[in-house]
Amino acid sequence: MAKQDVKRVLHEFFHNLDFKRYERDTFRAMVTDDFHIYEAGKHMSRSEFFDFIESTHSDASISNDWLLSDFRIATDRHSAHISYKNVGTFVSKTAEGKEAVLNIHWLENAYFVKEGGRLKIQFLHSEELKRETGEN
Repeated sequence: MAKQDVKRVLHEFFHNLDFKRYERDTFRAMVTDDFHIYEAGKHMSRSEFFDFIESTHSDASISNDWLLSDFRIATDRHSAHISYKNVGTFVSKTAEGKEAVLNIHWLENAYFVKEGGRLKIQFLHSEELKRETGEN
């Protein structure tokens, strides 16, 4: 299994978290049926994670973006593990009509398996390190 394939699937995962692109069916193709995640201090199944993501999207959302870096990847023929840093930037409109910016820094890791000839994420752990807020 190639390390660039692991990074590609991870980037696809975050690309599809964008509230303008998000679709459950797209995610079903990227994660295993038994996918689980530790996010926001909670352990979630695949369907609970989908519900969580959908609950974070609102009319006030303007944009979201993720910067992934410092990859450490280990692979074998049927699986892979990756750890990385993630900085998420979320811009939304306040009640006063201003733009509010939230930057969240995480340390994350994920486990991938080959399923049906495709590399899929089976587990993801996200540990929040820091939050920064501001206005534009």
